Amino acid sequence: MQRLMEIAELTERERQVFISIVQCFIESAEPVGSRYLAKIAELNLSPASIRNVMMDLEEKGLIAQPHTSAGRIPTDIGYRFYVDSLMRNVRLTPNARRSIMEQLSRFSEDVDMIIDKASHVLSDISSQLGVVLAPRFNQGQLEKIDLISVSESKILVVLTIKSGLVKTIIVEVDQNVPASLLDGVRLLLNERLHGITVEDFQGSFDERFSDLDDESKKVLQLIKSKTDRLIGIESPVDFHITGAGRIIQQPEFASQERVGVFLNLIDRRDLLLRVLNESGSSGVSIVIGEENKQDVLKNCSVITTTYNMAGATGTIGVIGPTRMQYAKIISLVEFMAETLGYLLGNQKAER
Repeated sequence: MQRLMEIAELTERERQVFISIVQCFIESAEPVGSRYLAKIAELNLSPASIRNVMMDLEEKGLIAQPHTSAGRIPTDIGYRFYVDSLMRNVRLTPNARRSIMEQLSRFSEDVDMIIDKASHVLSDISSQLGVVLAPRFNQGQLEKIDLISVSESKILVVLTIKSGLVKTIIVEVDQNVPASLLDGVRLLLNERLHGITVEDFQGSFDERFSDLDDESKKVLQLIKSKTDRLIGIESPVDFHITGAGRIIQQPEFASQERVGVFLNLIDRRDLLLRVLNESGSSGVSIVIGEENKQDVLKNCSVITTTYNMAGATGTIGVIGPTRMQYAKIISLVEFMAETLGYLLGNQKAER
């Protein structure tokens, strides 16, 4: 609490010097020295005065000196203070917004291609890792359920939700299910489950079908037991990640050890999915360095937000080193979420 009070009570001079250090370091990736700041920043301060301010900022935990005689770099606490209190809002230029819309609109007839392209656009503009998680299937409203007999012992269940996403599940049965029974079960499923969410379907299944004959119930229970295990688990197809080649070219990844750690992070899709699912609140989520729960992300920042498609929620964001252009990337993530929601909503309306 004391640390937060000290930071909140920065003098105007301290604020100006601190903002200059953050902006210079983000641009150059080099520790910022007092002589350099005196030359390029419009502070009207001597190098000696700037050094004194730097010492005060260092005592407050906002900046650090990576090694003796080096300049200063922002700390995780410093980035947090900058983002929450000092960062100016930045809007994408009209040309950038137009370009994003044009790139995504080319794939407006295919949900998966729009989402995949979105991860590429995020990476291209931010020079970081672009990540997009497709809308959560279990939040969507059921539009159609198909049951297809593929063999005497297997039934293909095709679940389609109103967002346009589809999930297929193979159900194994211990005996052949007559076509008439399968068709009857399909009609019942569509009649009683149409329009409800997949989550509601899972929670109220027994109640909705309590009046059926034993034979129909047996088939339905097999379908439910299988879907319970698979619905809500994101598959590799649901998760799109782009930009590893771009990000490892940044100065933070000059050592093979750091490159190895980051590439391992990309391979850990289960971990990344957990990170994206944890940032499911409304608005933009910004997690900086040590604030990350996962050790492998302690040197990274994660900026995410959600987008909506016919009632189902997806997540979109950027992952990169803590030295990133926060204002630009926050604006990018926000606009991308709005654009995805708009395009996917139109795509659904035109189907």
